[in-house]
Amino acid sequence: MHQTILNSPASNVKVKVRGIYSTALTKFLLSNGFEIVNPSNIINERFDMNGIVSDSADVLIYDKADMNGITISGVGAERIVDVVQSYFFDIAVKKMETGAIYSGKIKKIETKYNNIYIDLGNNEEGVLNLYDYWGFLREGEKVLVQVKGMMRTVKLLSTKLRLFGDNMILIKDGFTKVSKHITDFTERDRLKKIADSVKVEGWGILWKSHAEGKSDAELVSEINKLAGNEKNLKEDFSKSEKPGLLERGSCVYFVDFGALSKQKLDTLRNGVAPTIIGHHFLKSGGYLLLTEFAESLQEQNNGYIVSKLNNALKADGPKVNMYYEIIHKKPGGKDIVMKGIVEKATDKEIMVKRKLRKGGRLDGLDIEIAEGDYALTTFQPNSWFVIHKYFNKDGYPKGTYININTQVEVYPKFARYIDLEVDVIEKNNKREIIDVEKLNHILNAGIIKKELSDKAMEMANQMLKEELK
Repeated sequence: MHQTILNSPASNVKVKVRGIYSTALTKFLLSNGFEIVNPSNIINERFDMNGIVSDSADVLIYDKADMNGITISGVGAERIVDVVQSYFFDIAVKKMETGAIYSGKIKKIETKYNNIYIDLGNNEEGVLNLYDYWGFLREGEKVLVQVKGMMRTVKLLSTKLRLFGDNMILIKDGFTKVSKHITDFTERDRLKKIADSVKVEGWGILWKSHAEGKSDAELVSEINKLAGNEKNLKEDFSKSEKPGLLERGSCVYFVDFGALSKQKLDTLRNGVAPTIIGHHFLKSGGYLLLTEFAESLQEQNNGYIVSKLNNALKADGPKVNMYYEIIHKKPGGKDIVMKGIVEKATDKEIMVKRKLRKGGRLDGLDIEIAEGDYALTTFQPNSWFVIHKYFNKDGYPKGTYININTQVEVYPKFARYIDLEVDVIEKNNKREIIDVEKLNHILNAGIIKKELSDKAMEMANQMLKEELK
């Protein structure tokens, strides 16, 4: 019997979950009316799911590459994102749409950087690499383009089409491949044989995880349907008089969990299987085997095992003079990794000295970075801010930048947090809050929710007044 965590309507969405969060998320999703299909052996055993192993999924959930969160994709993914955002406090959600196809128009040619700026209609534009374009290179020329990715807020375009289906992606002039998430060799062979039997001229097939368990007839039908789309697209393109969207692409959500969300996930998991305190903190930091070993012993004495585990992590670092990384996760953007040498390391505080590269300007302070400038970056485990004090080569202070973020997770070799955009600076003995508009942007874009935005402003106002060490 699963207790409902949220008041959500029955969704009829079938979900396949894999990765370090799978037990906690399975409990969470079942409690919110979702159906779990194709479970792993251990999930099947923990939740007694006999009889649904071979069902196909509408939505796939996997670990992100850095294991700090999950990716959610498929038909109905947005419903899962909604309940996840409603339940977890300190998370950031990035929505990435790729594969959208446009009738574009060349707006500007920048040969110095090999860029062609394409008008996509509706006040949107994208960038196409000069070497990826064959045709008349002149402003105003029509061009059929597809979004292949994003660079911050800029759409990156290609003329090499990919046609997105529910179970596959057809790739122009590509090769047949099977998703790495399909691990059953018999199933992989079956999908390759289907691709060989259909033989769509000029196209390769990338089988998505959704294809697992689908019938041959259904998959062949989808291949033929997608292959026929190219003709329709080209007809629509030839008829188009203005730039605009011709076909939507594929959407994937990337969810980063903060420290408090991982604690909630621990609680969810503990309702199903023995779970040590800090289970998801440890696993997301790469300590998978260590966590599993500790949990195999915890029934003997939970507090003792956790204490010994924490001591082992402390013994491994961080330590004075060791190399250390600070992973600054941008909500909706690319991670920034700051590197330096540990100057101070206690249970309560870590200080890292970072050399600054000459030529730029100090973020937020608008002060030029000179030769020999350095930063002393200080943070505490679970703190909602990170302090960067900047100095010149002679040790004279140039200013202070206080970054507001989710609670800092401290590991032996790195620290990690999600940036909340708003910051506090101190310059000429005066402090001010900056980048409130950036905080509002990620709030309005649905990347974070209002409760987290309010917490960020609360911390910014606190740091505006609080005396620094």
